[in-house]
Amino acid sequence: MFSDKKYKVKKIKQAESEYDALTTEQQSLVDEDYKTVEQEGIHRVSTKKLEKDLYEIRTDTVRSLYTYRESELIVVVTIFVKKKQKTPEQYKKLARKRIKNLGDHDYD
Repeated sequence: MFSDKKYKVKKIKQAESEYDALTTEQQSLVDEDYKTVEQEGIHRVSTKKLEKDLYEIRTDTVRSLYTYRESELIVVVTIFVKKKQKTPEQYKKLARKRIKNLGDHDYD
C-alpha cells in the first residue's frame, strides 16, 4: 500500500547551489515534484531507495538525493543531472558524506 504521507522538502546549502546550476526548465520540473510531495504525498512522484537512509526523487533526467529528518521532513543533500542508467557512485558517496555531516541548521 502506498503512503500518502506529505513531507516538507528542504535543500541544504550545497544542494541549493546545484539546483541553481540547473536550467530553468529543469528547475521547474524539480519544483513541481517537490510541490507534489508537500501537497499530495511522496507516493505521487517517482522515487527509489538507493541504500539505507539514502533515496532519490527522479525528475526527468534530474536526480535529488535525500534523506528523512524528523517525522515530516525530507532533506535534499545533492542534485545532479543523470547521464547514465545507474546512479553514479560519486553522487551516492557525496550524499553519504553530506548526510553524515548534516546538522539541524544546514537547511532552513
